[in-house]
Amino acid sequence: MIRRHIVLAFLAHEMKDLRTNSRVLPVMLVFPVLGILFPVLITLFGHALVQEAARDPTMRAIMMQALALPEYQGMELEEALVRYSLRPVIGFFLLMPVAIASTAAAFSIVGEKQQRTLEPILATPISDREFLMGKFLVCLVPTVVVTWGAAVVAVVLVDAISRSSYGEFFLPDRFWVAGIGLLAPLVAAAITLLTMRLSARSVDPQSTVQTSALAILPGFLLVFGVFGRVLLRSFPAVLVAVVLAVLLNLWLFRTVERSFRREEILTRWK
Repeated sequence: MIRRHIVLAFLAHEMKDLRTNSRVLPVMLVFPVLGILFPVLITLFGHALVQEAARDPTMRAIMMQALALPEYQGMELEEALVRYSLRPVIGFFLLMPVAIASTAAAFSIVGEKQQRTLEPILATPISDREFLMGKFLVCLVPTVVVTWGAAVVAVVLVDAISRSSYGEFFLPDRFWVAGIGLLAPLVAAAITLLTMRLSARSVDPQSTVQTSALAILPGFLLVFGVFGRVLLRSFPAVLVAVVLAVLLNLWLFRTVERSFRREEILTRWK
């Protein structure tokens, strides 16, 4: 059983440490700026997209894909192309929690060990589940807040431009709501749990960051490269991905909890 007051107190302590982490803060600043910039530029330069589609075969193929979707039929060419071009930006908002959560989680356990602050925490009556839940939340909550915050700013700016140029609010559509509102936090949770497991078995944060980058980022890019087109065109596929992500996170938390060796950390880590 998790004691809520213990987890909240532990979470408050961890948040203070996270705010001073010079490795995590730059990632939390750069990715949101890019996440806001991409959809704004797409909406601003919709006319240029149409002109490019007239010259470039690849852009012309993208334009035809947009016009073939039922929700875009009957729209003006430029509006349909801009709306369709905004949808792949969801992929960047899924990459954002991967980058932020993996960097923060890399320091979650081994960073404490390196700073000589882990042993006093584990020597307290806090349970393994409470300890892991606190570490999990301190990585997950800021990641989700930053991702959602950047998405909200992007939606506001895109809608201001689209209302002025096309007389319509383009965002958020159902893909943005499900992809960024539901799937992005679940991706962040999965990445956090995976990196926490690596952190618990690593010897220093730098090696954990490198290992997670080599193991997680290529895997994410491969999965999105294979299934990205389906997720961007089929809303039921997005809902299936959400359900699968929930099940994956439940399994990952149990796996991390079972593999956590409190006594080994206290007695054998040097």
